[in-house]
Amino acid sequence: MSTSPRRFSTCFLQQVADQRLSLLTVVLLLVPFAHGQTRASFPKLPATCPIQFEHLDPSNNASVRVRNTSGKTIVGLVFFVAIADATEHWKWYHWDFDDTRPVRKFGWNKTITSGQRKTLTWTGADLDFEHGGGGAFVLTSALFDDGSLWEEVSGQPSCTCLWYNSHKKGGLIRPPQLALPK
Repeated sequence: MSTSPRRFSTCFLQQVADQRLSLLTVVLLLVPFAHGQTRASFPKLPATCPIQFEHLDPSNNASVRVRNTSGKTIVGLVFFVAIADATEHWKWYHWDFDDTRPVRKFGWNKTITSGQRKTLTWTGADLDFEHGGGGAFVLTSALFDDGSLWEEVSGQPSCTCLWYNSHKKGGLIRPPQLALPK
């Protein structure tokens, strides 16, 4: 009979120890989540191109018509332009065609609400050359009114609108070889 109280004490102590261990485990597991709730959170970014290209006119006063497909309000866009020569060698468009100068950024800072179509125009930007091969308008980043940002990752651009010179009746022969500049 003397073993029963001892068993009870041992079992009771084991239960208390198990409960404390369980409580300690729960507390340790919840600490990172409690800390994580105090950090700023940003909305999820669109996984695909946030715009749809609808029309492009590369001639005098270059313009592009886009539709906002992101589900958010866009407050800023930046595009790069690449030009193809007659043999379809691609080159990023630098300011005044001077390779020692930076790639020209075609920026847009007017609001485009979700689903809205808008024509963006850059006065004096003539990108169409009679004997060239064509070109590409490439969206490199978009800023949304909630502070989130979509950016093209390095490598082959995914958010691109191509055009070709009217002398190329069948369009571009080769797919563009574009790696985003650093």
